[in-house]
Amino acid sequence: MTATSEEFRPLWETRRARPPAVSTSSGGGRTEQFLLSLTGLLPLVYEQAWQTVLGSGFHLQVIDWRATRPAVQDVRLAERLAQEAAAWPPLGQGPEMRATLIRRDERTWSFAWRYTRELMDRAAGLSLLDQATEAYAVLLRGGTPGRGQDADRLLAGRVNR
Repeated sequence: MTATSEEFRPLWETRRARPPAVSTSSGGGRTEQFLLSLTGLLPLVYEQAWQTVLGSGFHLQVIDWRATRPAVQDVRLAERLAQEAAAWPPLGQGPEMRATLIRRDERTWSFAWRYTRELMDRAAGLSLLDQATEAYAVLLRGGTPGRGQDADRLLAGRVNR
């Protein structure tokens, strides 16, 4: 799969995004969840963009569902997100952030990102999404993105992935 900087613009302009959802896990910790549909993505470059923003400890879980019919993928995704929300551990007993990239077909990916509200609020999450988007664009052009100066300020807790 290849992607060019020209393909980057439609990646974000035409994304179908579920609005950020606040959910309460069984462990009592509140979480924010973002779900984006991305097209023409380079997963290793996308992970590198997030590492630029959040640090080298950021890990993006990548799953390939191309062998599964789209209708089944939608059901599996809904089940996965519901199970993740229900099983989110109590504060201080597990990850504060989880990011998963799911390959849906040759060009389409779903990006699911969940984090605790204690780590950051929704506005901070949106800001980090923007910073990762900018870093991705720089990487696609062959540049070296700089870490956003306010990334540390946006995070209330340490990032455990």
